[in-house]
Amino acid sequence: YALIRKFNTFALGPAADFTWLGVTAAEFIFTFVLSFVVLSVAVSDRTKASHLFGLAIGSCVTVGGCAIGSISGGSLNPAVSFGIAAAETINHGFFYKAIVYSAIEFAGGAAAAGVFKITHHADVALPEGKASKV
Repeated sequence: YALIRKFNTFALGPAADFTWLGVTAAEFIFTFVLSFVVLSVAVSDRTKASHLFGLAIGSCVTVGGCAIGSISGGSLNPAVSFGIAAAETINHGFFYKAIVYSAIEFAGGAAAAGVFKITHHADVALPEGKASKV
C-alpha cells in the first residue's frame, strides 16, 4: 500500500488520546473474538457452518476494525501488523511495534484456543486408543 499511497504510511500504536493499555485490551479482545469464531464456525464439527463461515468471520473482522480502528488501528493479525510496521520503516518508523502487536494478538488467539478447548471438549478429545503426539 505504501507504493499506491506514494509512501504515505502510518505507524502502529495508540491513536488519538489512547494509551498502550487501550491498544492491548482492544487487540486482545477482538483477536480473541475473531479466533474463537474461526475455531467455532470453520473447525468444530459440532458448530461448523460451512455455508456461513465466511459471513461470520468477515463480520468479526469488519466489526473489530470499526470498533477498535480508532484505538489501535484494528490489526487483529500478526501478518497485518508486520506488514504495517515494515511499510512504516520507509518513513523511519519503528519495527518493534509489530512484535508488541503480534505478542498481544498471539495471546488473544491462545486464549481463544484455550476457551475453545474447554467449551468444545468433544471436538478436541482424542479418539479412544489414540495417543497424543504432543
